[in-house]
Order: sequence, then C-alpha cells, then structure tokens
Amino acid sequence: MPRSMTGYGRASAQEKNWALTWEIRSLNNRHLDLKWKIPPTLYAHQKEWENEVKAVASRGGVELFLGLKIMNPELQSLSLDTTMAASMLRELGLLAASMGVPHTPDLNRLLGISALWKDSGSIENPELVQSLTATLRQALADWDAARVREGLALEEDLRARFARLGELVEEIRGLAARTAPERFALLQERVGKLLAESGVQVDPDRMLQELAVISDRIDVSEELTRLDIHLKGIDGYFSQTEPVGRKLDFMVQECFREINTCGNKSQNTAISQLVVSFKAELEKCREQIQNLE
Repeated sequence: MPRSMTGYGRASAQEKNWALTWEIRSLNNRHLDLKWKIPPTLYAHQKEWENEVKAVASRGGVELFLGLKIMNPELQSLSLDTTMAASMLRELGLLAASMGVPHTPDLNRLLGISALWKDSGSIENPELVQSLTATLRQALADWDAARVREGLALEEDLRARFARLGELVEEIRGLAARTAPERFALLQERVGKLLAESGVQVDPDRMLQELAVISDRIDVSEELTRLDIHLKGIDGYFSQTEPVGRKLDFMVQECFREINTCGNKSQNTAISQLVVSFKAELEKCREQIQNLE
C-alpha cells in the first residue's frame, strides 16, 4: 500500500503528575531525516524513540514536537546546591557581624542565583517515560493513517495516468504498424529514383536487403514492447506492502528512456505528437511519485 511522505499526526496524554502532547509533521525527502524538538532532559531516550519512527517510515523529513508539562515537583530534575547556598549565607552572616549590622537572610534572592541551581540533565521516572513512549506510538499511528489516506489518493491518480500511458502506447503501435509499409515503399521509391538518375546498376536483392536494414533502424516495436512491460510492472507495485516510491521513480526513468528512443527513431509526425503527449503525462506521473514513500 503506497504511503505519502507528507502527513500530520497528534496524540495527547493527561495524567495526575504530567500532561503531554506529541505532534508529527513530515515533508518529502530522499532519506529519513528526523528532527526532534524535545526538552534536553529527555535526550537520553531519543534513540529509543527513533526506532519507533523507523518502524513506521523509511523516507521523509519528519519533525517531532513534544509539549510536556510536569505538575509534580518531585519529577523535576532541578535541585538546589545547598552546600554552596549555606556557605554563601554563612559568609554574609560573618560579614554582617564584623560590620555590626543586623543580618536577616532573604532566601528569595537564592532564586536569582543560577549557579546555585543544578539540572541533572535527564528525567528517569519510568512511568513518565512509558507514558511518553505510548503516546508517541499513538501519534505515529495517527500520522501514518494520514499518510495512507493521501497515498491512496495518489495511487488512484497514478493508476489513471498510467492507464492513459498504456492507451498511448497502443495508439503509437497501431500507427507504426500502418505506416511501416508506407515508409518502406517510400524508401524504395527514393533509392530507385536516385539509382535511375545516376545510371548505377545495383542488384535488386541487395537493394532490398539494405532497405530492410534501414527500415529496421526506424522500427519502434521493441521499444513499445518494453514500455508495455514497464507499465505492467508499475501496476504491480501498488499492491506491495513495502515502500514503492523509489521503485516507481526508477521505472518512470526507464519509460522515459524508451519513449525518447521512439521519438528519435520515428519519422512520422503523428507518432511524434503521441510521443510528446506520452512524455508530458509521464512527467506528471513523476511529479506525483516524488510524494510517495
């Protein structure tokens, strides 16, 4: 089932001691590029969460936002350096005593002294980490469902476009089959006229052999057969479970190569016009495929 690389997902959890929300947004990217916007105290769990994302996606630029509010102060990783604070207060008391002035410490001033506050750098509460991981999985499921919905819409559009390409191949084949005898007869007439004007005698069998070689060089039946094979192969990719974006992109490149050869070999205006229409429709397919994982 094809998935779009673009999507949005969201999930929230409300517990007694915390409230959290995960938001996931993604755009097109050739590789899986994860950008995390989470509190630094949770960096230790980022690798574990990366594996959760990789289990769902293989391509795309993915941004993950975490909003976390902790209501229980015991879960905060912040602590006061009581040793340093006591030392500072003691020194201030000694200074006040030496100057003969009363000293009543204002503990509120400690809030503004950043050197007294320490951050352990991580939150190690197992219940909180479990809640974060479970909610991330919910957000990933919501995000993946959005990608599937968009992928199905892209599949429907691409199937219609590839069906049209198949019709164009049949039109080119029919036109080429009708015009092949005419081109051979025209070549034979022109060569015969040139030989008559020059007075050169040529073995008729040899002339027919050379004309057949020239006619074969402008024949596009092999290219059309390979285009049929490519288009049928493309149709089969839509039923695969693994990501198909890169496979489809490769097959489209192969189709471009074959149709370009048809255009170069063809010496028929009507066929050239069909080739142009084919390439225009194929370019639209390639643009749509760029959105698939």
